[in-house]
Amino acid sequence: MRTERIAAVLLAAGSSTRFGDDDKLMADLRGKPLAAHVLETVASMAFAELVAVVRPIGQAPVIHRKLDRRGYSIIVNDRPEEGISGSIVRAVEHVMPNMKIRGILICLADMPDVPQTHYNRICLAAEDIRSVVASTDGFSSSPPAFIGRKHFPELLALKGDQGARALLSHGLQIETSGNVLHDIDTPEDLPGWRPVTPQ
Repeated sequence: MRTERIAAVLLAAGSSTRFGDDDKLMADLRGKPLAAHVLETVASMAFAELVAVVRPIGQAPVIHRKLDRRGYSIIVNDRPEEGISGSIVRAVEHVMPNMKIRGILICLADMPDVPQTHYNRICLAAEDIRSVVASTDGFSSSPPAFIGRKHFPELLALKGDQGARALLSHGLQIETSGNVLHDIDTPEDLPGWRPVTPQ
């Protein structure tokens, strides 16, 4: 499916409890905030709409500014404790009225190393509104993933932090290396991370 018929949905509202007190999405990675890598890669593609689900602006002002500059529709999830499902529900409610959108591409803001080519492979593998296309490292299904419009009602019923995992596990799997699908959950996951040694 052509990207012009797909809404890209960037999920960036998690509370990152495993990362400690710092804002994970603002952690420096190769000279810019972690989240900037994904939002810029996705924004460089020709999607029908760019949608980002984020925390309130008071908690994430820099991310809001970067998303706004790149042309994202910003949706605030003020209840990140509901888990990833709450963010997916808000995004689907936003894109559903636009009948030109045939499905969504779910992207995670803490997966900085997914190249444009992989996002394209997912979209091209989607045939129609019934399609579900997930990424896999050969072991488990994960985003980035395409979910066709036919499954929107199912997405609206999601609860908790498993997100659309069950749906993705039954979809077409596009394999890539674990390095591409690596997500940042703790400071130790950042390349080149070193513990701060007390003076």
